[in-house]
Amino acid sequence: METEPLALDVLYLLLLASVVLCGVLGLALRRASRRRGVAAPANPYQGLLATEADRTRRQHETQLTGMRAERDQALAANQHLHFQLTELRGSMEARIAAEVDGRLAAALEARVEAAVEARVAAVLEARVEAGVAARLAEASAKALGRFAPRGSDQVQEPPGAPPQSPAVPHQLPLGRDCAADSTVDGADLGPLIVRAASVRGPRQREDGEHRRDAVMLGLVAEIPTPTLLSVVAAGAPRGLWSQSAAQRTCRSLAAQVGRYGERLGGVLDRGGDPDPRTATLPTGYAAARDEAEDGELAGLLRAAVRGVGRSVGFVARSEGGATNIGADAAVPETGAEAEVGFMALLSELGDRQRRRHVAFGIGDTRVLRLRNGVWETVFAGVREARLPTGAGELRWARFETRPNDLVAVCTAPVTELLLRDDLGEWFAQRWARGRPHLTEFFSDVNVRVRCSGGDRSVVCLWDFGEARRTPEPA
Repeated sequence: METEPLALDVLYLLLLASVVLCGVLGLALRRASRRRGVAAPANPYQGLLATEADRTRRQHETQLTGMRAERDQALAANQHLHFQLTELRGSMEARIAAEVDGRLAAALEARVEAAVEARVAAVLEARVEAGVAARLAEASAKALGRFAPRGSDQVQEPPGAPPQSPAVPHQLPLGRDCAADSTVDGADLGPLIVRAASVRGPRQREDGEHRRDAVMLGLVAEIPTPTLLSVVAAGAPRGLWSQSAAQRTCRSLAAQVGRYGERLGGVLDRGGDPDPRTATLPTGYAAARDEAEDGELAGLLRAAVRGVGRSVGFVARSEGGATNIGADAAVPETGAEAEVGFMALLSELGDRQRRRHVAFGIGDTRVLRLRNGVWETVFAGVREARLPTGAGELRWARFETRPNDLVAVCTAPVTELLLRDDLGEWFAQRWARGRPHLTEFFSDVNVRVRCSGGDRSVVCLWDFGEARRTPEPA
């Protein structure tokens, strides 16, 4: 039959399909059993693993927490370091700024000081130049006034002076013992103004003779109290070596006073007030003090003057030498060619209302004092005595000066000029204001007025009591 093969095919196909289906089901069952077998087996170590995992996890968490804490500490330390660094940077910047400001301020201050000093120096220089110009103009005006004719209203010349003063030498002196025609010295010692001058006399200039006088000013460093030594020395008018003797007298007297300076200082400090008999002596009176009154001071002064006499005695022998050559050569036995008289004054320095002085000397020399416009003699030496042989004729005295007094230590020619009625008034007016310039003082001493004496030598001391009362230079 035709339908049977078809049915067989169908059955065959169904059978094949059932076989395939069974295989598929078996395969599915096998896979399912495998899955159940894999998930189902029990693990005996599963609990231990879970515990270890928990412990490990906790350790890790603890470590993580510690690491986080360390990180926080590191962050805090970092912030602290950053804060310190910021503060340090601020302080360093402040220090640097302060240092820079200080150096800038110092530099600016130095520049300002330099500029101020330069300006002050310029101003002072300008003022000095202006002052010098003014003084030169004033001096020129005074000079014109001094040398103006008598009928003018300017300062008049002294009586008997020619219209041209001061005197000017017209020839140089002859001889081996020559010295400068004139010398002038001085100093402003606080309240005590001192000026000194020695001028060749008019007759000595006409005759071509040399100056035989000398003056000296000096501070006695060996006396503890500041003390001024003023000396005028007058050589013999015709002495061949009297100029050298006068110079030697001044130098030797300064050395001898310094030699006994410490003892002299003690005696002068203990001297107290001067003897009223010698403090205000009448005109022309030669003051003498007995050794019994002040034996120590007298002894020291006599010892010093004897030393000066010995020194002067060597002048003729050392300067003159023998008068002949050969076996007939003769050395002068006396000091006749080198005779000299002197007057010395020791004066206290400093501010004093009553200034003490000690005057001592030999020969025709005097100490005058100008008070209230009147000249008076306060001390005079023995006129005939001279060194080197007359050391035993030493005279000395103490006296005092008050503010505005003027003391003149002078030789005989100057004494004559100052005690003349007409010239004494002129000198008193010229020197009343005090503190003259050196050239002005020299011009006054060198005024062209005739006198009977020779060289003119004088030391003048203006006492103003206190330095603040000393007048300004004219």
